[in-house]
Amino acid sequence: MKKMINLLLPLTVLTMLSGCSTTKKGNEEIVDGQNRTVSIDKNNIDRVICLGAGALRYYSYICGNENIVAVEEIEKNPFGVGTAIRPYHLANEDFYKSMEKTCGKGGPQAQKSGPDYEAILSCNPNIVVSFLSSSVNDEITARTNIPVIGLTQGKDGVFDEVTLNSLKVIADVFNKTSRFNELKSYIESSKNILNELEESEEKYYIGCIGNWGSTNLFGSYTNFPVFKYAKVKNAVDDLSDLVSDKQVEIDIEKLTSINPDKIFIDGSGYKSFIEDYKADNSKYLGLSALKNKQTYALLPYNAYYTNLEIQLMSTYYVASVAHPNEFALTNIKDMCNEISMKFNGAAIYDKMLENDTSLGGYRQIDIDQL
Repeated sequence: MKKMINLLLPLTVLTMLSGCSTTKKGNEEIVDGQNRTVSIDKNNIDRVICLGAGALRYYSYICGNENIVAVEEIEKNPFGVGTAIRPYHLANEDFYKSMEKTCGKGGPQAQKSGPDYEAILSCNPNIVVSFLSSSVNDEITARTNIPVIGLTQGKDGVFDEVTLNSLKVIADVFNKTSRFNELKSYIESSKNILNELEESEEKYYIGCIGNWGSTNLFGSYTNFPVFKYAKVKNAVDDLSDLVSDKQVEIDIEKLTSINPDKIFIDGSGYKSFIEDYKADNSKYLGLSALKNKQTYALLPYNAYYTNLEIQLMSTYYVASVAHPNEFALTNIKDMCNEISMKFNGAAIYDKMLENDTSLGGYRQIDIDQL
C-alpha cells in the first residue's frame, strides 16, 4: 500500500533576494549553459541586463533584482505573450516598471529581429545574461566587447539537468552557490516525491497551451513534462504522426477519436477555445471529458518561455487529480505560495488569480460556465 503524501511540504521563508555580494576573484573562464567558453572579470559584473525569453526569469530565480540596470520593454510594459502569468514578473513588477531604460523590445518579434544594439549600449552593462542563440550571443560580444552568458532549457523544464545547469552557471558567475543549492534541493525533493507514484491508466490531454502566442483546445504537447512527472498517460503521445517533444496541433476528429478521460486547459489559450465553443459547441459533443465535467484548469505553462515554478505547481495538481489516494494536496493556495516563495521570494497565488489567464486557479471546471 502506498503511503499518503500530504502537501504542504515544510515551508521555509527565503532570505535569498537580499544582502548578496559578488566575490572579487578577477578574470575567469567559465563554460556557460550553451557550452560556450566565456571570459569574465568578476570584479566587473555589477551592471546586468537579460535578453531573450527566459533570461530575466532564470536570473531572478538565483539573483533576484541584484545589479539589474535595465529590462526589456516586455518586462516594463507587458504585451503579447507578456500579458499571461509570469510569477517572476508579478514578484518584481514594481522594480521592473521603475527602470528608466530598456535594453530592447523583447517578445517574439524581437527574438526574430535580433538584439537592439543601440538600446544595449545605452544601458552600459558589463555583462549580459541571454537566452538568444549562441551565434547571436557571440555576435553581441564581438560588437560590444561585453561578455554574454548564454542559457539553455532542457525539454523536461524544471526537472531537467540542462535547465539546472543553466541555473548553476548563473550561480557560479554571480557567486550564488548556496542559493542554487537550496533551489536544486527543493526541486530534487519534489521529484523524489513524485517518483513514488505509479502511472495512471487513464488518458490525459492538455489543450490551449501557449508557445509564442495563444492557441485553442487543439494546441497540445507531446511528452508534456507535467504529465510525465505526475505519472499520467499523455493521450497524444500514442499518435505516431506527431513530432516528439514539441508543441503540436491536432484536429477535432483526432481528439474525438482519442476521447481522453480527462482534459486540462491551459489558461493562456482558453479564450480562443471558449469563443469557438460558444460559437458552435456541436463539434465538441464527442468529448466525454467536457460532457462529464472531467475538465480542469491549469495556470499558463508558457509565458515568455516556460514558467518553471508553474510547471511544478501544475505537476503537483495533476498528480493530486490522478492519484487522490496516494497524493493528497491539502491546500492549493498554500502549495502554490510555497513554490513561488522558493523560486521568487514572494507568495503570489492571490496575485496570479487576478490575471484573466488564471481561469480561477487550479480547479475542476464546467466549460459551459466559463
